Amino acid sequence: MFPILKNRIVGAVFAILLMATAITSCCRANYKCKGDSLELRFRLISSTGNDLLFGPGRIYDSRQIRLYSLRGTDTIFHHCLTGPNPESGKDSIVYTDMEPFEVLYVKWNNADTDSIFLQLKEVDASPCCPDFKVIETLRLNISDPLKDGNWGVFELRK
Repeated sequence: MFPILKNRIVGAVFAILLMATAITSCCRANYKCKGDSLELRFRLISSTGNDLLFGPGRIYDSRQIRLYSLRGTDTIFHHCLTGPNPESGKDSIVYTDMEPFEVLYVKWNNADTDSIFLQLKEVDASPCCPDFKVIETLRLNISDPLKDGNWGVFELRK
């Protein structure tokens, strides 16, 4: 009876060591975790579907866009870039990488500023990485909530 008990104890210890090695192996390796920043990509289009930032129907200069948030009385500006849309046949997009905020302000030009309200969702990353937040939905001013569209690009309608 003792040899069977001894084999079970050795097997249990081996299984525990194997699981501990599997869980911590990604933590010891060159494993890249997602940081605590949000990536926001969007297009600004009119109610008729015309792109308001790029192409022949644009009414805003994409180089003048300013994205910022408020923390108390501090204004935090976010880096804003324009670039190609990953979805073929679509105009370019605006994107930013920023700290998680729930309200983002977009200054299109000196006379026009809008609010983007973000609903954030916590994602359980893995045993090796901390949890992080992603944008679940967003609203431009008082519009209906939007989920990300194709390729993770939100289409803001103005």
